[in-house]
Amino acid sequence: MKKLTFILFTFLLINISTTGYLVADSKVPWPATISIPQPVPDDCISSPRKGTVDLKCEGLMFTLHVPEICLTKACGLIVDIHGFRMSADLQDYYTDLAERGGNEGYIVIQPTANKSSYGRNWEYRDDNVSKVFSFMNRVKKVFHVMEERIHVTGFSQGSWMTWRFVCYYAEHLGSVAPIAFGAGYPKDYFKQPLMINVFTNCFKGKQVDVLYAHGKKDAAVHYIGAIKTVKKIRQDWNLDNEQILHKDKDYQRTRYMNSKGTVVEFINYNWARKGSDPDGHCFPGVGNYLGCGKNNSFHWGDEVVKFFLEHPKEP
Repeated sequence: MKKLTFILFTFLLINISTTGYLVADSKVPWPATISIPQPVPDDCISSPRKGTVDLKCEGLMFTLHVPEICLTKACGLIVDIHGFRMSADLQDYYTDLAERGGNEGYIVIQPTANKSSYGRNWEYRDDNVSKVFSFMNRVKKVFHVMEERIHVTGFSQGSWMTWRFVCYYAEHLGSVAPIAFGAGYPKDYFKQPLMINVFTNCFKGKQVDVLYAHGKKDAAVHYIGAIKTVKKIRQDWNLDNEQILHKDKDYQRTRYMNSKGTVVEFINYNWARKGSDPDGHCFPGVGNYLGCGKNNSFHWGDEVVKFFLEHPKEP
């Protein structure tokens, strides 16, 4: 009898998504399950439709991926921000979020930074953060996006952008997933690996669940910045409950939680890009130049989608 009760209780707490993800139950409805009115065009998204489209809005280029179901059902929204000298297309190559997120009922936005004398570069400027936020709000209104399922992720400079979303717009987000850059400004922009001064006032406002990953062998952005970021956010949010979820020779995943239920999960990994000078500034689960390797234990985009499904903004 006790075994049967446990099985029934587990079934009530766990849902299986369309692609087989096991995720904890939530009071928030599943993405793409609630009917909505037709999309409402605005002065930039003038012809809202399914598929992929490039739009110039707010002075930036955005690649917008809209699954067909999101024209009739309320979907979630993921903003996926590239790193230094990258682009929206290159970011999607490594995260695969257009497909992985789309399969789970998410519209995906991938912005592209404007060119500077150093290539495409977010330049650590808050006005770029606000431009991406403005376009995110456009998409939210046009496609009647679920308020509880809006998320931001980013790699390297895009990770810095993600942390700035935490600083300024946490109340608008369900959860975030920065990778390969801590929550701080570079001490010297021209010296690698970059060292950071951690933001002093970022974590004083509303809290949001975070999945953060950083390579211990990162030769572009020093791992010590990750340690300082986790220490700072734990202090400011009183994340006293610590639990190691996974630990082996390749990576460790640790969950920190406070009495409010706020969750920060930190992944550090030893994987590195192949070459004469190994560099852990890379995407787990992917090959090619910025990939840590196809044979890694997990794919970063996969972990991001699972975390976002599990961590909406609770009502």
